[in-house]
Amino acid sequence: MNDTMQKQLGATLWKIADQLRGAMNADDFRDYMLSFLFLRYLSDNYEVA
Repeated sequence: MNDTMQKQLGATLWKIADQLRGAMNADDFRDYMLSFLFLRYLSDNYEVA
């Protein structure tokens, strides 16, 4: 992936994040998303004993 494509991808992802966030404060959105990422990490790394 070249530099131009990375910049386009970053801009697109930022635009999507803004739409999802809506009127929510950016700090609140960050906390909300970090919680989901943590749960995803736990889910992906869960081992049945």
